[in-house]
Amino acid sequence: MAYGISFETANGNVQIDSDTTNTGLIVLSSSASATSVTFDPQKELVFAKPSSTSYATQKLALRAPANYTWGQPGTFTFEDNTGSSVNTNYILAKWSNEQTASTSSYGVRVFNSDGDLAFDSGLYTGAGGIGIISYAAQQTLSGYGQTSTTSLMSTDTDKYYSLNGSYAFGSATTFLGLDFVKTAVYSAGVGVYWHAQIDLGGGMFGGTIYMANFTPRFVAEGGSV
Repeated sequence: MAYGISFETANGNVQIDSDTTNTGLIVLSSSASATSVTFDPQKELVFAKPSSTSYATQKLALRAPANYTWGQPGTFTFEDNTGSSVNTNYILAKWSNEQTASTSSYGVRVFNSDGDLAFDSGLYTGAGGIGIISYAAQQTLSGYGQTSTTSLMSTDTDKYYSLNGSYAFGSATTFLGLDFVKTAVYSAGVGVYWHAQIDLGGGMFGGTIYMANFTPRFVAEGGSV
């Protein structure tokens, strides 16, 4: 790079890069064994995994509050495909360029050439860190869940996975979320899958359809969270 600053981990994951926007994630909060999270889905990212480590398979998605207005902040519950609550470990984060620079008189701030905030050490307040280690681009995961490797995001069930754009409806036949699989039933194997199915009901045009991911899906690992 001709100017600015770039930090990478030993594995090559970018921590700070002033050449680009949206490179830094600031952790706003985290929780273990939570059943809900309050956040702004337009500006914040929820990364999550089941709190339990003894499950065979576990579906997980966000359910919006009653009378929810699309795109607005709210308190969302963690549920499976039957409407049951799921105890969840989550990390709530925000892109650094969505933040206002801190007023601290010490530390490091990094801006890119457009003036976007890429990193600000003053915004790290002891809530730990998080880094995106891989992702699935939009429309690259089939939606068939654990039955197909075309829906597989990762074989590591201990990482954190983005839940923005997931939807639980309290229905076993309509669900858009994640399949965490520790004990494989199908040949696709152990891992975390995108599972998106919609029940169209009976009749000539009824049945079940499966949907590819309509938003990018992120895999992340926490720092000291």
